[in-house]
Amino acid sequence: MRLKDCVYVLTTVLIILIWYFSVNWSKLQELAKQSYEVRDFVTDCDNPGLFKSHFGCCPHKHCPVDHFPFHLHSGVANVVTAKICFNNQIIMGGIRNNAGPGLNIVLANGETGEVLRNKSFNLESRDPEELLAYLKTQKPGNIVLVASYIDPTPKLTDEIRDIFSALGSTMVKSLKPRDSWVFAGAYGIKRASPFEKLIQNDMRNNAYEDWPEMGEVIGCFPRISEMNKPH
Repeated sequence: MRLKDCVYVLTTVLIILIWYFSVNWSKLQELAKQSYEVRDFVTDCDNPGLFKSHFGCCPHKHCPVDHFPFHLHSGVANVVTAKICFNNQIIMGGIRNNAGPGLNIVLANGETGEVLRNKSFNLESRDPEELLAYLKTQKPGNIVLVASYIDPTPKLTDEIRDIFSALGSTMVKSLKPRDSWVFAGAYGIKRASPFEKLIQNDMRNNAYEDWPEMGEVIGCFPRISEMNKPH
């Protein structure tokens, strides 16, 4: 091939490439934007300060003064783990990768919002006495956040269920294998919590064959001041 022909071919190819990228530039920009948003979404939340509006890895929840925003969701089948957000921060699940089968439980100071401890209890492989001892570390004014994953019921004794009932749960005594359960309550508050959802495992109505749909609660938990703290 002569030099003139080579130049002609290369010029033609170059023109085609320029045209292609100019036509698809907007698509490339959109893909890049989506890629960035995905990377940004999975980063952990920074602490926005108590009661401030915030968009981030936890669903935005604008709460009144003296309330803590929270978000609970149970696991999805045996694929997606449970997640607990409190005061617009991920405490368990998500990118923290610290949620597990069974019950995932967070204890927080109901006056300051400080997270005191969090732990996952797989009662298929662990002694229920560990969960019982953990629950007994609560003090008046503590907030308790719970989200189940896979099966929350193995070795779930009547004594453990009674403790959750004392925290305000009205559904824990109906909890059965593979149910989806989320709950937020407080130590010593002797009334039913409005922050609870139970989706029962029912083969006729399950969303995922052997598994019910995800349970989810998003809300604002009232701050527990020294004056209204139970004694």
